[in-house]
Amino acid sequence: MGNLHVSKGPDDFNGYGYLCVRLCWTGFGLPANIVEEYVLLSILLHISVGVKRTWDQKLAMVKTSGLSVLNLAMTGLMLMTFMTIHLFQFRFGDTDQFGPYYIRPPQFMINFQGILNLDLFWAYSGEKVGVRDIYALEFQIFRNPVWAYFYTFSVLIFITHACLGWKKVTPVLVPKRYVSQSEHIGLALIIVVGLIYLSFPLYVTLAHRYPGDETDLQVPANRDA
Repeated sequence: MGNLHVSKGPDDFNGYGYLCVRLCWTGFGLPANIVEEYVLLSILLHISVGVKRTWDQKLAMVKTSGLSVLNLAMTGLMLMTFMTIHLFQFRFGDTDQFGPYYIRPPQFMINFQGILNLDLFWAYSGEKVGVRDIYALEFQIFRNPVWAYFYTFSVLIFITHACLGWKKVTPVLVPKRYVSQSEHIGLALIIVVGLIYLSFPLYVTLAHRYPGDETDLQVPANRDA
């Protein structure tokens, strides 16, 4: 949901990225915040369990049931490849080429004055701070058709993987009389999340790059980038 703020322009989107940096004090001394660490540990746990189940059960079933029993394993492997590339492109992507983008970060993390306008991650007053220009980085990457199509294809794989996994886990975790309802709710949520992910390359492809509301804060070299 935070990534949807790319449509608000560089002030709010770069401010969102800076919010994640400001929260690094929650990361137990590591250069990441606790949410990023939680997501990473969850992914590692998910991969570990998936690999073990595939090795212990699914491989033995290939001869009798065919490769369809490996649907989760194959889509999972594709997603792991995508997430690794995505991590290096965005989380560790080179933004020095654009120079810092200057915003006035909210004193209390969120700009409460801008809630009605959804200007959540930059303030209208205060001291300016140079932050990573992830807005420019996203436009640079997704304006390349190869990366835009690769991202779109990977999101479709994510939707497939999540739907297959959800349909498999609900009969085990949910009482029998609620299985059907749970499946439909879960599939709907997965599709919504997938559509949000798909909106990013679509927005960059169709929209003009917005210079931002805080153009007077930028140094000339950054404004011309």
